[in-house]
Parts: sequence; structure tokens; C-alpha cells
Amino acid sequence: MRRPGRYLSAILISALPGLPSLALDETPLDDIAPPPKPEESPGDIRPAPRPEAAEANPEQPQPAPDDTTDSTSAPAAPTAKPETPATPVGPPIHSQLRESDFDYSACLLQLTLLGADYSEEAPVLDPDQRDCGIDRPVLLRRPLPGIEIPGGALMRCDLARDLAHWLRDFVLPAAALLPDRPRLAALEPGSTYQCRATVGTTGENLSEHAFGNAFDIAAFRFEDGSRIEIKPRQDSGDLQEAFQRAIRGAACLHFTTVLGPGSNAAHDDHLHVDIKARRGGYRLCQ
Repeated sequence: MRRPGRYLSAILISALPGLPSLALDETPLDDIAPPPKPEESPGDIRPAPRPEAAEANPEQPQPAPDDTTDSTSAPAAPTAKPETPATPVGPPIHSQLRESDFDYSACLLQLTLLGADYSEEAPVLDPDQRDCGIDRPVLLRRPLPGIEIPGGALMRCDLARDLAHWLRDFVLPAAALLPDRPRLAALEPGSTYQCRATVGTTGENLSEHAFGNAFDIAAFRFEDGSRIEIKPRQDSGDLQEAFQRAIRGAACLHFTTVLGPGSNAAHDDHLHVDIKARRGGYRLCQ
């Protein structure tokens, strides 16, 4: 039995003149579908639920086994973990000493202005010792006009420049005070570039010679044929001792290491100068 109010009867609206009669459907209210919900705004997007793991369908055909697999063979051994890579090795020492383009060009310009005779050479490397070498070597034949290094000496430009300044500012004036004022003609070299350890060590530290930073002088030769050898001259009381003392002391104004007779037995027959960089600008003068 239908309850009152559950259905709408047909109503004819005739009170308003000129309007057609409207017939309302007697469709039950319970059968009217609710209006669709408005779509969610983009600013209120909710995360979609995570899909559940799909269940295996027993009726679904499974892939055929690989014919190349031997079902009777033993299970494969677990894959070995990759070895931990060794600690990366830093760049070789010689490459850390490589001059910038600007510094290298400025150094070459100073050598040219000083009148040095030199040539730029190809990089020098050592196949047995990665740290040895000179990235931008120069072959110095004459640090100053008229002062020869017989055979030339391979070194970094910075060392060649400091050598030329030391000769100009101190060695030549000191030589001018010797008897008869002989003109300096040559530096007789000891060690120049050489890939080797520091003298007196077991090999853990490389010499500055291994980087083109060091030069050894065995003797000063003069135009008149005379020579002043570097050797122990303790309290000889002559001008040759004064010359050797003077140039050795002044060398520490241009070089960071100066070693000679008396510093140790290995340096009794030559004067070692180098430009090794140390913390705080420390210089070793012995």
C-alpha cells in the first residue's frame, strides 16, 4: 500500500495565465539517482592507495623452463661482492708543482729580460717513479750573459730565475772584490735534475732534484782560467773563504734551502740550492 506523501500527483498549473501546464512525473523519490559528486580540486589530490601484490592465478599458464638450465645441477654459487676500491691516489708531486700559464709566462719573460740563454723543453717524466718529473722544464745554458753552465741544466723556470737574480745581485759583486777582479765565466754543476731520494734517507722522501727544484754548484770558474771550488774552508782566512761565505749566506735570500760544507758530509764538495716550499716560509740555511 502506498503511503501518503510518497508520490507526487499530476498538477496542472493554470493560475498563471499564458504558461503551459506542467506535468510532474510521478516517479517515486526513492528511485531518483543522487546528483554526481563534484570532482576533487587539483589542490586536494590524495595519494592513491598502494596496489596489493597480485595473487598468482593457478589457471594462468606459466612460462616454460629454460632449456639451457640443468635442473639437476647444483645451485649457483653466490655472486662475490666487488672488492672495495683502494684509496684514490692523489696527483703526482710534479703535477702539483706545475705553474699556471700566467706564472710560467711571467717567469720566461723575466729570464729573457735578464739575458738568460734557455729553451723550453718537453715535459720530463720517470716511468719508474710517478712523482718525479718536471711539467714545464727549461734547459738553462746561461743564467746571465757570459756565465755558462756546461752542458746546460734542466730545471723549473722558477729555479732558473732565482739563480739568475742571485748571480746578478750577489755573486758578481762578490767576484769583483777578488784579487785582479776576475770575470765569472761558468758555474760547474754537480747534480741537476735527477729522480732520486734525499741524501741520507732510506728513500721515503724524494730530493728536490727529482722535481727540477734544485741545483748543485761544484765550482765557480773565471775567465782567466782560475777556479774556486766549493769545499771546507774553515778559518783559512783568505779571500776565497770570504767569497764562499758571502755568496752562501746571500743565497738564502733567494733560495729556501742552502746546504754546503759543514752541513753534512754529502755536501762538503758542492753548494746545494733549492726552492722547496715550506710552511710559514721557513728556510733551511746550513
